[in-house]
Amino acid sequence: MAPQGRNPLRRYTTLTRAPWRQRAPPSLSRKGRTNAILGDTLQSARRPRIPISVRSLGIFLRESLSRRPEHQAPYLLDRQTLKETERKLTSRHIQGLCLVLLGCLIFSLYGYHQQTRYALSYDFKTVYVGARCLIDGCDPYDAAQTEAAYLRHNGNQLDHLPIRPFNTVYPPSSLFLVTPLALLHYPAARAIWLTLGIVLFSVAALCMADLCRGRRALWVHALLALFVVSSTLLVMLGQPSLYSISLVVIAAWSFLRRRSLALGVLAFAISLTLKPQTGAFVWLFFLLSSKPSSSVPPSSPAAPASPGQPAARAASRRRLALYTMAATLLLSVPGVLLAHHHPASAHWPQELDRSLQVLSAPQGENHPGPRNGSAIANLQALFALWRDSPRFYNLLALATFLPLFLAWLYLLPRRPPGPGAHLAPPPWGVSDADLMALAAAATLSLLPIYHQQYDTRLLLLIFPAAAALASRYRRLGTVALALSVLATINLGHTFVRLLNRLVPQAAESLAQRGMNLHGSLWLTFDRPLPLTLLLLSCFFLYAMFRVSTDADGKTEPAQNGLPADG
Repeated sequence: MAPQGRNPLRRYTTLTRAPWRQRAPPSLSRKGRTNAILGDTLQSARRPRIPISVRSLGIFLRESLSRRPEHQAPYLLDRQTLKETERKLTSRHIQGLCLVLLGCLIFSLYGYHQQTRYALSYDFKTVYVGARCLIDGCDPYDAAQTEAAYLRHNGNQLDHLPIRPFNTVYPPSSLFLVTPLALLHYPAARAIWLTLGIVLFSVAALCMADLCRGRRALWVHALLALFVVSSTLLVMLGQPSLYSISLVVIAAWSFLRRRSLALGVLAFAISLTLKPQTGAFVWLFFLLSSKPSSSVPPSSPAAPASPGQPAARAASRRRLALYTMAATLLLSVPGVLLAHHHPASAHWPQELDRSLQVLSAPQGENHPGPRNGSAIANLQALFALWRDSPRFYNLLALATFLPLFLAWLYLLPRRPPGPGAHLAPPPWGVSDADLMALAAAATLSLLPIYHQQYDTRLLLLIFPAAAALASRYRRLGTVALALSVLATINLGHTFVRLLNRLVPQAAESLAQRGMNLHGSLWLTFDRPLPLTLLLLSCFFLYAMFRVSTDADGKTEPAQNGLPADG
């Protein structure tokens, strides 16, 4: 074997015995090979050449402004050229990570400043006093008892906004996770809650930045940094979604990269216990992503046969999903038992159901009607503008969501085991099809049931998919980048607040002139969240189909440039 030494490219290279004697692939002549990749300058090179992996070829081709896809066949490249290319790619990736880290710093400082000035961790107070009532034996769903517990533990006497009837909407299993902080006085508990939440969200953003690879990944890193900066509402409110979203994103990265799997299972279980509606579809993706691609014959060298190959990874993902569900059930039991143990909270299911019904009533805060539906992300807020009837907009939302969900389920088993059915996965072990399916799961999970604007931060999961599309296709990648910009702008709370101010003023001004703001124009300006999510869902479903079709339809490596898209 040829010695590798401290070769920084050894994860991309596959050295064989006497590698410089290995012949070129018979599909191309020597002249065609050198002209297509390295040009005439390398024809006179006398140094040894090594056969490299598919990913190495993609790195070189992207850096040389070639239009070839990264699922190209292996060729013989110059070692020094590979070193320079790897150095450029690494520097760009580090620059992208620094951009995201800068966005996390701005998110931390600005979000904490805004919450001390305006929101004062409004949503954390509800969770804190509910967990405190579980410890003290009072009813966490009774406004008088929760107010007494809040004031008893150094709560602000002038701030009674979160202490009102039917405001606690979390089950005892979620409240039990906050009991370690509820043992402290409120000021100390709030400081720890915000600090830990900011750190977890920043780690989640960096995990997604790590998955953003490819030719135009630096642009995606910049968009990801802006998306993080626009997420300050989570810190301002002290929302439990700050934890549930961060933990599910970190767990997804852990499962995809196969790093710290035990911590990934624990993080996923905590997220599902705290807010199960946030990561349910992501969990379903890992549960169902175990069926190997039918396009790879069992006798093929690419057929999964060893623990390091795709079928073993997929089967392991199913086990990880099952472990996560078991851990979630274990974490849910103590809170339920504690609530049933105290006589004051023994009837918590009925009280929780009544609170949810009151908040979803026509005069409630969570009602998706024309009055307060601008910050609601699910489809009911869109269809309630046509007819403010729960039966009407619930049925219409279900009729819109169900075909998309069935299409996702249909496309999910067709995922290829890697970037091509005939090739191994990239060096970091995450295929483009996995990223497309995960992005579609994130967008679809926000459509059917109640979600607020801050829950759209789960779309951190779409940026690696956008980077993969931008690297693999030209037009489709440009559309992915444009939709990422649209999501960053439309789903930010600053944009929603601006619409809440401008749209009524515009409607009043037009009414004075004898005109009405209605129809599709009204839907576009007054309901940006569900419209954007619906558009993203359709796009990533098409991306799933496109990636799986390209991989299933190629029995031999492509040699004539990019796919038909360009």
